[in-house]
Amino acid sequence: MEIAKAQEKIEVIPLIQSSKGLGGEKISYPRWKQAELRFFKVIIPVGAKTPIHTHPAPMVVYLAKGELKHTRGDVINYFSSEQSLIESNYGDEHFVENIGNEPAILYVVAASAVGLPTTINK
Repeated sequence: MEIAKAQEKIEVIPLIQSSKGLGGEKISYPRWKQAELRFFKVIIPVGAKTPIHTHPAPMVVYLAKGELKHTRGDVINYFSSEQSLIESNYGDEHFVENIGNEPAILYVVAASAVGLPTTINK
């Protein structure tokens, strides 16, 4: 049996990225490097899944629309529209799959640092 593959690619749209707050003050987290907040809109097509990956910085994820399956080793979590989750920078490798019948739309905020990648694919 052959597994169907999504024809569309996962699209990541950066919405805002800054090392300063609205008033121009530097963000002070983390201490070892200049802090940088990132805000993304992520669109995962029906049937698509991310590569196995980790995150070197903590993030908040809000699923605005769709249904996702989040797999970390043997632990599987399911999320639907208007649910959110927090990813730790100490989390294990994982991947996310759109199991719904419409594109999944996520909004992601990463509390990162200048020069640090948001995602590290394995």
